[in-house]
Amino acid sequence: MQRSTKSKFVLLLLVGLVMLAFIIKMFLHDDKDKDDPGFEGDKDYIYTSPVEGDKPQSEAETNKEQNVPVGNTEVDYEAEYTTKFGEQKINEARQLAEKVMRAWLENNTDMEMWEEISTAPFFIVAKNELLAPMDQLTRKVNSQEVSATKPSSNSDIKLMIFVTWDLLSDGNKVKEQSNMYELTLTLSESGKWLIKELNRA
Repeated sequence: MQRSTKSKFVLLLLVGLVMLAFIIKMFLHDDKDKDDPGFEGDKDYIYTSPVEGDKPQSEAETNKEQNVPVGNTEVDYEAEYTTKFGEQKINEARQLAEKVMRAWLENNTDMEMWEEISTAPFFIVAKNELLAPMDQLTRKVNSQEVSATKPSSNSDIKLMIFVTWDLLSDGNKVKEQSNMYELTLTLSESGKWLIKELNRA
């Protein structure tokens, strides 16, 4: 028993000495690398002045050649939509967006209402989602912030809607939740906005 204990101790001592030697070697090797400039032959480096034709261009000239707009490059989709569809149509789209989000989150199962404001493909989605059994919790929308974003096609308008709602159980507030949704509306032939897509952003 003592012999096996001694052999374990000797083995442990040897491993410790090897590790100590390795650490010392690494430490000394790192000190040598600090003096190394990182490349050889720095004395052979020759600086030549740039040729007159290769003169670097200013940032303004580069942007002009590449047709990069100068100044604020953020696109105002709200203004674009207003120019394209008119202010009244944009206000109608915003009102519909708020109505849709409230009805969707509060699980409004009035299929006549959904059919009236949806494209045929989205109406099928609405029927499947809203008529499916849900948890026993109810939702009450508190606030909505609607902003315009880039559309997927010329006849559409895409809105981002940040919604905050209360999660209720038997009329008592369990917690407050919020999320961002992306709503795509398209104009029908009669000039009425219809829901084309609704996704969580």
